[in-house]
Amino acid sequence: LERADVGECIRLARDAHVGVMSSMREIYGDELFERLRPDWSSAQAAQVDAWFNDPQTSSWVAELDSVTVGFIGTTCDLSTGMGMLEIIAVHPDQQRQGIGARLISHALAHLRDAGVAYVEAYIRDFAGHEPAHHALRSQGFTRRAVMPVLLYRATEFPGSPAHRPARIRRITEADVDACVTFGVEAFRSVYASFEDLYGPDLFGRFEPDWEASQASYIRRAITDSDDETWVYDLEGRPAGFVVLKMDDHGIADIDLLAVDPAQQGQGIAQMLNRFAFERSQEESMSYVVVATADDPGHAPARRSYESAGFVPMPIQWNLQIIRL
Repeated sequence: LERADVGECIRLARDAHVGVMSSMREIYGDELFERLRPDWSSAQAAQVDAWFNDPQTSSWVAELDSVTVGFIGTTCDLSTGMGMLEIIAVHPDQQRQGIGARLISHALAHLRDAGVAYVEAYIRDFAGHEPAHHALRSQGFTRRAVMPVLLYRATEFPGSPAHRPARIRRITEADVDACVTFGVEAFRSVYASFEDLYGPDLFGRFEPDWEASQASYIRRAITDSDDETWVYDLEGRPAGFVVLKMDDHGIADIDLLAVDPAQQGQGIAQMLNRFAFERSQEESMSYVVVATADDPGHAPARRSYESAGFVPMPIQWNLQIIRL
């Protein structure tokens, strides 16, 4: 891929996604779409440019009469044997000519030669992504064993003060280590569920050291100064926490929530959920979103969010995978 091709690929990606975004807008409605995808064309252009400037990305273009009509970008981690189809786009006028399937086939051959064992692709479950679904299926991709579940809830009274239970307070530096420790334990059943569903080989590639990676993720999340972390205080010690992200477009995201396993079953998660929603409303957010998963290990989290009034987003992720 030459540098001169990047501008063409950015324009091609925009053209290929106009129909996708129109379909998404129709499903979400104008207000939610504009909040979730503000200025999507510019954001996508920056993302495509970043991918092509990343030395870890391998990219190929498809040409027809010396005109770029499609492209694909992949990454891989040879230490785990995992690869990823980061992006694929085909010009709308050529989408029924098998170009997407040929690009995927070429990328898979490259990844196989590089020593990759599994390749993932993230798409969405709606009509706008059906061409991508078809191209992936034609090359042997299948639905991954665990799917994300995206939930949301519209706020009712933006700007209204949040009710602050006495036991919910801001996190302090003294809370961090305890939150990391019980946070890892709170996710132990989730990762056990993942291993059962994926099998030891694939799970070991996804999560070669899940405890260390989860501890690192929790520590970063709860200490990020751009976000808000609130804890449920039980006799001076944190028994649960919630991390809340709020953007400039009226979307709040419950990024992470965990309760000490020793204190579960007391309604702490529900109280943290309720407070996160009210806090988002207080900051005049229009929607609160959260991502969980459909595996048995996430069942308590799903019940907690559902009891707090969250419902599934109209469009969900569909994670595809292939063994090379």
